[in-house]
Amino acid sequence: MIYGRKHGSGLAGLLAALIFVVMPAQAQDKVLLAEMWMAEVKPGMHADFEKKFKDHMREREKLEDPRAWRVYTPVLGEQLNQYMIRYCCFEWKDADSYEKWGMEKRPDKHWSKHVDKYAQRYGHNLERIDLKNTHWPKGVEANFVGVSQYFVKMGQWEAMKEDMATISTAAKENNWPYHWSWQFPVGGTPQMKLAIPFKNYADMAPPEQKFSEIMVKHLGSEEKVKAFWQRWSSHFETVEYNIYRYRKDLSMQEKSE
Repeated sequence: MIYGRKHGSGLAGLLAALIFVVMPAQAQDKVLLAEMWMAEVKPGMHADFEKKFKDHMREREKLEDPRAWRVYTPVLGEQLNQYMIRYCCFEWKDADSYEKWGMEKRPDKHWSKHVDKYAQRYGHNLERIDLKNTHWPKGVEANFVGVSQYFVKMGQWEAMKEDMATISTAAKENNWPYHWSWQFPVGGTPQMKLAIPFKNYADMAPPEQKFSEIMVKHLGSEEKVKAFWQRWSSHFETVEYNIYRYRKDLSMQEKSE
């Protein structure tokens, strides 16, 4: 997406530094990926950046970019000058054909000439989508996305995945009124992300039925649920959370629209 000259570590909550750590393979037949670019804008340059960014997206549409890139901006925290440019979903082999398209059409030239001067840092990452435990059907309206980023302790990966599957199974079997996606960054420190879409702020209010009640129903007793959450917490060094706003005004039109 972006071929800039300024690089840095990614935003806490979405991006990780490009240190190649091989995660255990997912137990699923098909692997789908999401690609994320982060552009951090220079102070006071937001209006100019967005104007030129919109021009760049129109340029990509003229070049028939096969990907409809979506843009998100953070709602919380101290790094509000960052723009997340994301595309989902594709397979590994699709990355080759997209790279070939980029080399032929060279959208990076337009970016470098018109947009790059407003950015001070970039980040890049790929994420694997856990299809088996994700519940995010097509057509879900997501004007906001809440993202929990779990930093997994060494030696806890397999146990963490088992407990993650238990949480997803309980939610699905008891009709938890949310959609969600589990994702695993390809690069960086061992971590997992949980993304939950929301239509608006009101949609973020806790539902009438607490998830702890669903877990009691699923596991059989409050004692088992307490032990489960203690074990779940033991898998992680720390957990971070942020909310991201979907910027439709900056995003490319979906191919189905």
